[in-house]
This record gives sequence, structure tokens and C-alpha cells, in this order.
Amino acid sequence: MKKRNKIIELLKTHHKILLLTIISLILFHNYIIFVVLFLIFGFIGIVSLKVTRMVPHISIETISASAALFGYVWGWKMGLAFGLLFGFYGIYKLSFIKLKTIINVLLMGICGIVAAIFSSLNYSFTVAFMLTFVVRMILNITIFPLVEPDMMENIVHSFGDPLFNMLITYQFLNVIYTLLNMM
Repeated sequence: MKKRNKIIELLKTHHKILLLTIISLILFHNYIIFVVLFLIFGFIGIVSLKVTRMVPHISIETISASAALFGYVWGWKMGLAFGLLFGFYGIYKLSFIKLKTIINVLLMGICGIVAAIFSSLNYSFTVAFMLTFVVRMILNITIFPLVEPDMMENIVHSFGDPLFNMLITYQFLNVIYTLLNMM
């Protein structure tokens, strides 16, 4: 009984703050969702870079896929920002900074731009996502051999990143995209 009275007293004394908080959540829920997803996907992307770094010839980088989602839903600027921000942070923290890693990070950001272009052309999320990674695969195949002579590493990054994202990461991001459309 005492706890209930304390809660009622607390609500009575802070009803304006509580009301302002509820109104803010209603008005700014899209921004809150964006920031929360930005941070969660950034954390997942950094972890995926760690796993990719620890296990040789395996590539499960998810920053490109998340950048594609942000680009498709919130526009090319957000997709590019996500890809570059978490890509450079992850590479800075976990890897040697060399030309190939810088190009890889730039391709992460480009995924956000390409997905936003397909979104503006009214492609469905599925088609836009898959085409984004086909474009990424073509760019990988074209650029990586010019920078890195290691053929095995080029094949892993040229085909491994896009295929992992198209087959595995897409499933998770499609659920997130569906939930975002319901809100």
C-alpha cells in the first residue's frame, strides 16, 4: 500500500514532466528508432568485423548491409554516414589501415547510396537490397585486383561479403524493414 501511495505522489508531483516525456516519445519516435537502430547495427557491424578479422578467409561483414537498410529507409546521407562511420571506426580499431581496407570502407558507404537510389526508383526492399550487393560485387571484382595481388583474399571479399549479406543478413534486415513499415 505504501508503494502505491508513493507512486501516486510521484506522478502527482511530476505529471508535467511525465506528460512532456510521453508527448516527446510520440512526436520523435522515428528519431529515437533511428538512433537506437544506428547504435545496435553499428555494434553488430563492429562485432562482425572482429569475427572476420579473427578467422582467415571468412568474411561476414554486416556494415554494408546495414548501410543499405539505412540508405533505403532514411536516404543516401544516412546510409553513407553509417557505412563510413562504423566502417572507419571498425577498421581503425581492428585492422591495419591500408589502401584495400579504405576502399572496402568506401564501398560500405556506397552500399547506402546505391540502396537509396533504388529506393527512389520505387524498387521493393528485397530487389533494391539484392541489386545493391550485385553492384557491390561488380565493384569488388573490378577494384580489388588492382589494389591487392592476393587472389584468395580478393575472391573472399569480392564474393564472400555480398553473398553472406544477400543470403544471411538480408533475412534479419527484411524483418527489421517490415517492422519499420508497420510503425
